[in-house]
Amino acid sequence: MHRLDPRVKVVAVVGFVALSTMLTSRTALALAAGFLLVLTAAARLHLRQLVSRLLWLLPFAGIMIFLFPFIIPGEPFWRWEWGILTLTATREGWQHALMLSLRVFAAVLAVNFLMATTGLRRVLEALSFFRVPAVFIQLIEFSIRYIYVVGDELRRMKTARTARGFVPGRHLFHRHTFRTLGQTIAVLFIRSWERGERIYHAMLARGYSGENRKRALPPPGGWDLAWGAFILSVAIGLRLFELGGHIWLLSLK
Repeated sequence: MHRLDPRVKVVAVVGFVALSTMLTSRTALALAAGFLLVLTAAARLHLRQLVSRLLWLLPFAGIMIFLFPFIIPGEPFWRWEWGILTLTATREGWQHALMLSLRVFAAVLAVNFLMATTGLRRVLEALSFFRVPAVFIQLIEFSIRYIYVVGDELRRMKTARTARGFVPGRHLFHRHTFRTLGQTIAVLFIRSWERGERIYHAMLARGYSGENRKRALPPPGGWDLAWGAFILSVAIGLRLFELGGHIWLLSLK
């Protein structure tokens, strides 16, 4: 899978994500996520890396599961009262939060499979082949490249803050902690902007013109096309199954 043509993988994965997000049943979404987990295992990707990326979903999914049952109207299934305050969770809100979480989970699994088996450079070459605007490709490339530079700057600032004896409060709204973190964010923004200016001028001095150098990619082989068709056929099959495909098969018998 690591040697498959990047253009075929981009089309297959984007198509799979588009079709899986149209699924409306939990069973079909769970099958789509299970298929992506099988692909991840077949590609022999690192489980620790996958888990670390999925952990980024917890705050997003946690907020949805916590808020949606209380803000979406429907049939109540749990109520909590405290004085004049009353919170009512609805069954429709819980189902909506669960469906959205499954869609995000399947999309992250698909993107992780694409990036881990292809690499950023080959994905950008595939996007350039499909005539994606150069500005958009450069925005992705520079964002991923320099996010680690900004992360290193943030770690140095944290070390310097600790060396000066800074001790954070018990919560974010502690006055001294809140003011110190606000100053850190402001200084980090200014330093990132100044470094970006220096890097941009250095690139211009080396002949940077804003255009990507396109590398001619060989045409995809039959094995590449077969794998791409297989991935898309699974998504199409799940969609047809959800639309009543199993009833059509029974009627044909």
